[in-house]
This record gives sequence, structure tokens and C-alpha cells, in this order.
Amino acid sequence: MIQKIAGRLLNVPYKMSLLELSHYRFGPLVVPLIIAGTAIQTFGQIQAGKAAEQQGKVEQEILENNAKLKEREAEEERRVARVAAGKFAEEGEALLGTIQVRGAKAGVRGGSLALNLEETAQQLDKERLDILTEGFKRAEFRESEAFGLRFQGSAARARGKNIRRGSILSAFGTAATGLASAGFAQSQLAKPGGLTNAGKATLLRF
Repeated sequence: MIQKIAGRLLNVPYKMSLLELSHYRFGPLVVPLIIAGTAIQTFGQIQAGKAAEQQGKVEQEILENNAKLKEREAEEERRVARVAAGKFAEEGEALLGTIQVRGAKAGVRGGSLALNLEETAQQLDKERLDILTEGFKRAEFRESEAFGLRFQGSAARARGKNIRRGSILSAFGTAATGLASAGFAQSQLAKPGGLTNAGKATLLRF
């Protein structure tokens, strides 16, 4: 990173390490280059953290919209089930009336007709309840999907926030290391003869 900046600023004939730059009497630029490189790295880390947090927020919003859609689908499943069950009940009542009329015309009376009507009514009511049950089961499944989507959204948001917090800590670490290296390089440059072997090794590590 620093070598690239130095190459552009100084127009050197080929890519040089910091140690080579110091040999070419560019010592006074070493500290500014360290500070510049540190600032660039720190800024990049912070921006990456912000981008990750924003991405997590966008993912949560998308998943929340999908969850609301699933909830609307659940409501629709219940509505459709109620309508279907109601229609089936009306048709059942009509069927029972038809059975009663035909039975009377056929001369079927008393306990036999009543038993037939009762058994038919029980079967019709069971089928009506089955319609409601199946519709409500589908609605509950849609609601479970909505819950899962919201959980994923919360996880995405939390992940983005954690990445940003980590990037801030990393940026502080980078800044501290860069400033320490700059301070050390400055102290070495102030000595007679310029950088010592220890100073050159520090810059090369940086």
C-alpha cells in the first residue's frame, strides 16, 4: 500500500520497498507515507463496516416485507376456508332437506328417516370441520414461514452490526499501529545516519 503511494508521488523508476526508498534519500517522506497509508487503511475498514451494516439492514427490510406477505397469505387461507366451509354447510342443509322430502314421498317415516338424517348431518358437519381445519393448517404454515423470515432478518441485521463494530475495533488497531510506527520512524530519522537496522525492519514489517 505505502510503496504504491510512494511510487506515484515520487515517480520512481521501478517498484521500491520502504528500505530502498530510504536508500534513495527519501527519508523525510517515510513518516507522511506511513500516516497516509494508515489513514487509507483505517478509512477503508470503517467504510467496509458501514457497508456491511447497511447490507444487513436492507436484507432485514426485504425479509420483513416477505414475512408480511406470508401473513397476508395466512389471512387469505383462513378467509377462503371459512367461505368454503360456509358454502358447504349451506349445501349440506339443502341436501338434508332433499333427503327429508324424498323420504316422506317414498313413505319412509319415523325412526328410520330420522336416523338417516342424523347420520348424514354428522358426516356433513365432519367434512365442514375438515375444510376449516385444512385451511387453518395452511394458514399456520404461512405464519411459521413469516416467523422464520423475521428471524433471518434479525440475524442479518445483527451480523451487519457486529461486522461494523469489528471494523471499528480493527480501524483503531490499525491507527494505533500506524501512529506507533510513524513515531518510531520519526525518532530513527532524527538520529545521525538516519534509519537504524531496527528502524528499517519496523518499516518493512509495516
